[in-house]
Amino acid sequence: MKVSFTEYYQVLVLKRASVVLIIIGLLAIISAYFSLDFELDASGESLVLENDKSLNYYRDIREVYGTDEFLIVTYTPYSELLSDESLSGLRSLRDQFLQLESVETVYSILDAPIIYTAGVRLSELGEKLNTLETGNIGHDMAMQEFLTNPFYRELLVSKDGKTTALQIIFKFDDTQYPLFNERNRLNHLAEQRQLDKNEQADLERVNKAIKLHNSETLASRSEDISKIREIMNSQRGKATMFLGGIPMIVSDMIDYIRSDLIVFGVGVLVFLVVILTVFFHQARWVLLPLLCCAVTAVYIFGFLGLAGWSITVISSNFMSILLIITLSLTVHLIVRFRDLQTEKPALSHQEVTWETVVSMAKPCFFTIVTTIVAFASLIVSGIRPVIDFGWIMIIGLTMAFTISFLLFPALLTLMKPARIPSVRDYTRNLTLWLSGVVQKAPLVIVLTGLLLSIVVGLGMSRLEVENRFIDNFRSSTEIYQGMIVIDKELGGTTPLEVIIDPDDEYLEAEPVKFDGSGELDDLFMEISSEQQQSSYWLNPTMMDIVKDIQDYLDANPVIGKVLSIGTVVRIAERLNDGELDAFDLALIYKRVPEQIREDLINPYLSKDTNQVRFSVRAIESDHSLNRKQLLDDTYDHLVNDLGLQAGQVHLTGMLVLYNNMLQSLFRSQILTLGAVLLAIFITFIFLFRHITLAVLGIIPNIFSAVMVLGVMGWLRIPLDMMTITIASITIGIAVDDTIHYIHRFKHEYPLNESYGALISRCHGSIGKAMFYTSAAIIFGFCILALSNFIPTINFGLLTGVAMLVAILGDLVLLPALLLIVKPVIK
Repeated sequence: MKVSFTEYYQVLVLKRASVVLIIIGLLAIISAYFSLDFELDASGESLVLENDKSLNYYRDIREVYGTDEFLIVTYTPYSELLSDESLSGLRSLRDQFLQLESVETVYSILDAPIIYTAGVRLSELGEKLNTLETGNIGHDMAMQEFLTNPFYRELLVSKDGKTTALQIIFKFDDTQYPLFNERNRLNHLAEQRQLDKNEQADLERVNKAIKLHNSETLASRSEDISKIREIMNSQRGKATMFLGGIPMIVSDMIDYIRSDLIVFGVGVLVFLVVILTVFFHQARWVLLPLLCCAVTAVYIFGFLGLAGWSITVISSNFMSILLIITLSLTVHLIVRFRDLQTEKPALSHQEVTWETVVSMAKPCFFTIVTTIVAFASLIVSGIRPVIDFGWIMIIGLTMAFTISFLLFPALLTLMKPARIPSVRDYTRNLTLWLSGVVQKAPLVIVLTGLLLSIVVGLGMSRLEVENRFIDNFRSSTEIYQGMIVIDKELGGTTPLEVIIDPDDEYLEAEPVKFDGSGELDDLFMEISSEQQQSSYWLNPTMMDIVKDIQDYLDANPVIGKVLSIGTVVRIAERLNDGELDAFDLALIYKRVPEQIREDLINPYLSKDTNQVRFSVRAIESDHSLNRKQLLDDTYDHLVNDLGLQAGQVHLTGMLVLYNNMLQSLFRSQILTLGAVLLAIFITFIFLFRHITLAVLGIIPNIFSAVMVLGVMGWLRIPLDMMTITIASITIGIAVDDTIHYIHRFKHEYPLNESYGALISRCHGSIGKAMFYTSAAIIFGFCILALSNFIPTINFGLLTGVAMLVAILGDLVLLPALLLIVKPVIK
């Protein structure tokens, strides 16, 4: 005799509950073991597109011009900047930083050659130049140098001469770029054809090696930063100091993620205990949901550790969302169980448990499916942490549903029967009051909802994807304070690089051979052993273009410090008392000391002298900063106004990568929002088997999405890497109550003679569960406001607002629509 799944489930869960609990317990122990391998990640890769071609180009440029793995220590002494006490403090910092094994060099005003005020001539550049450390340089002369030399002004010393900076440069990592290049090669090959077994194995090996390398690097950098901060603390009595730079931001963001996970976990735990006690007044209804949430948490952490998936800033709130949804499932089960106890007192404890599971399985299953559909929209984002967030939630939601419908009934079956405590049901009174309001004026409610949708929805036209990176952090954090100081005093924070290649005509020309008969030929031949052509940039005509580009960039108010080979040339022109010819330019390149070439020339001119690099820093704290506009305007000016060929101009750097991520996420989420609604509508049709109910059910969810996006637009809250997912996630979670209400509406339909009575029965039964779950979700998301990461705070508060709108939509707008349309259910 064939046994159905329902019969098998009934036998397993209700009659062999102990076996189910033992299996769940064993799996929890195994998951707890694997959870020890759970990792956090806040590397640069967590904020860029997975297959962004700009990322590959950025890494290529890093190999040519050196690493951007450096830290900035701002130093504002309490005495004069160049006083003996201040210089002693700087010297102590520098020397202690240099003792760290991973530090390559530390650059400061102590090491800067004094050129302008020392009267150095161009012909003397090859000689040893004096610094504050090595020569008899007066403090007034040195300060004048730092305030007038374009390489030092607003880079080493602020305009007011009160703040300086130490740049801590880490040793070059010669292992990561070969790994990245190998991965890029294999990924490119995979786009063209299917990889064979060996190639696939190589790709998996490289990915594991990159992950291990990133993990080791992050751990090493975190230790370095901790030591650097200890060194800084030893000098706090002499100066105000802040630490800045990408490695520090990465390290601190990992601390934020770790802190958020702990705070959210404790916060949600306390919240669950309080809200379940308030709702149900019995220990069992507190214990059961807590156990379901705890097991779900252990399972998902174990899975993440086993799968090797890291949690980033973007996905750091996954646990809160997952626990809230697990709570929602168990609350629906509790409310239904208690309702059946009241409605059918003749049923035994096990029978009530079974009927609870049977009646709630279908709506709960479809609520999880629709929520999964919403999170599945994240998979098309192209950003690896966002993709992982989507998959983590899909797997976690599946676990939550499975555990809720195994652990909850199994535990409940083994418990002794308990009667519902006799307390006044304020929640039912509230939902019945809402039912009365709806029945009095359904048309007014629908028209009001339509008007609100139009007025608030107009705010969607004001949505923008631009946001200042500095606004992601509280003003009390060192990241924020350090960025403000560097932005305002030391030339900006967010790096942008402008790379200019030779034009096509030059690249296609025949190589120019030098016979060494003249001094100029000899100089050009010695520029590089690989040089086979005359230099494209080391001539007065092209250098004028370099200076024009630098002047354009310098004139942009959202751009701080700009450095290039043009900066070097202007310094040399001052030393030469006039413009330089081709001979002078070649002389500079050949005759300057190696250290000056490494610091002032090689970072801005390729070894073959045919590619120039402009190092640009955007002022992140400037409210007028618009990354996309800045990039578009810069590119248009170089190509359309200066006449450079499109193929010559390349914009790269973290500003470009971050902008690409935001723009891609905006396109993917806004475009997939329609797909999410369509998928949910199709699910409604399949679930309700009624077109009218499906159409009416989708309206409150569109209403909640429009309202939250409109509010964001009117309040000028930018769409960032977290808030941009609100619409899809809101719909995915809010649709749960819609499903439960319409499912109960269909269930109660044959028992009522009027639609008004039907609405009252739905509000008095499932309405209570909807109120409980929505209250839990709203306050649960508000816990995210405890984060140090502003996008997480915005996400939590805005989602809470969206859930409030959603429950009003399901308990007010949806029943009003049902009363007006009066769908006939056969």
